[in-house]
Amino acid sequence: MRPFLYGGDMVSEVRLSRGAVKPEWNELPWKFEAGTPNSGGAIGLAEAVKYLSRLGMDSVREHEAELTEYVLKRLSELDLLEVYGPRRVEVRSGVISFNIRGLDPHSVAALLDDRGIAVRSGFHCAQPLHEYLGLREGSVRASFYVYNTYGDADALVEGLASIVKLLQAS
Repeated sequence: MRPFLYGGDMVSEVRLSRGAVKPEWNELPWKFEAGTPNSGGAIGLAEAVKYLSRLGMDSVREHEAELTEYVLKRLSELDLLEVYGPRRVEVRSGVISFNIRGLDPHSVAALLDDRGIAVRSGFHCAQPLHEYLGLREGSVRASFYVYNTYGDADALVEGLASIVKLLQAS
């Protein structure tokens, strides 16, 4: 079988024969490994694994759960905010999806971005779920992990509180 992509290490040797280039394909699997391997990605992954191993995955999960619980509690105090998913942190990750009633998710994300708060808006590769939930425009998603702080959590909640306040004033 001839390769359909071409790149480094696919060829073991190249010869010129009667004015035509004749490649000698490398052995499998290299014959089908086009291009340069993602060495930087592999090194980055190895370092991330070392870092998380030093922290300990139990500590990572505990931090994520504490931040998530903190944010869920604070968000429950905001008017007009709908949070999706279970409230118990034991059965969820550090991802919190929500909407503000009366405002589309993309506008919420843009207003938070104006305050330096990064979230995602849209369907998050789960459009059938959003349709099932009746969320025709999607949702806003905030994610918390080991590198997030309570300051980050407070910034999100305070940003959302100011958006809700603006909505209620209009």
